[in-house]
Amino acid sequence: MPICQIKTNYKFTPEEKTEFLKSVASELSVILEKPLPAVMTMLSEEYMFMNNSDDTVVFAEFRYLKDFASPEEKSTFLKDFADRALALFRKFTSVDPYRVYMQFTEMTREGAWRYTE
Repeated sequence: MPICQIKTNYKFTPEEKTEFLKSVASELSVILEKPLPAVMTMLSEEYMFMNNSDDTVVFAEFRYLKDFASPEEKSTFLKDFADRALALFRKFTSVDPYRVYMQFTEMTREGAWRYTE
């Protein structure tokens, strides 16, 4: 199950939160080629301080399961993944790209929960 956990100091309205998390889940479903019901998204609003400022900042952790044919394929995939995630964060929060930190964790099949119906 792909998981995205986002922490930010951006103040979403309840409607914006829902729209944002739906958009993130939909994009992850496409990027990771997983069914939408298998994607989990989480959003926490936090007090965050970076570079001596409390301007909007985003921390996102992505956990995913994917096979790659080569290190180059993985590198290309992660660059595209990061670019697409950054575009979503900017669309919803207008965050400065230098105030975004993303962590990508590739899980093994043995260590990942499997989606079943």
